[in-house]
Amino acid sequence: MFASTPGVLSRASLILGVIITGASFLSLITILGFYFAGTVPHSGLYWAALWGFPLGFVLMCVYLLINLGRRRAQ
Repeated sequence: MFASTPGVLSRASLILGVIITGASFLSLITILGFYFAGTVPHSGLYWAALWGFPLGFVLMCVYLLINLGRRRAQ
């Protein structure tokens, strides 16, 4: 593997972080749309927005820390 290629763990944490954060953003937009329409959204949307953003950003920070460790080791 080349030095510039990220490892499997770092790549997986980045991809999962982006997907989870994107899904959380979509659930937040959906919640706002439901409130604009005057209906009550499903509680799963609240859960996705509440836990998705922090989890996604933590996974992206894990990616940054893994790459920082790899660069320092070189």
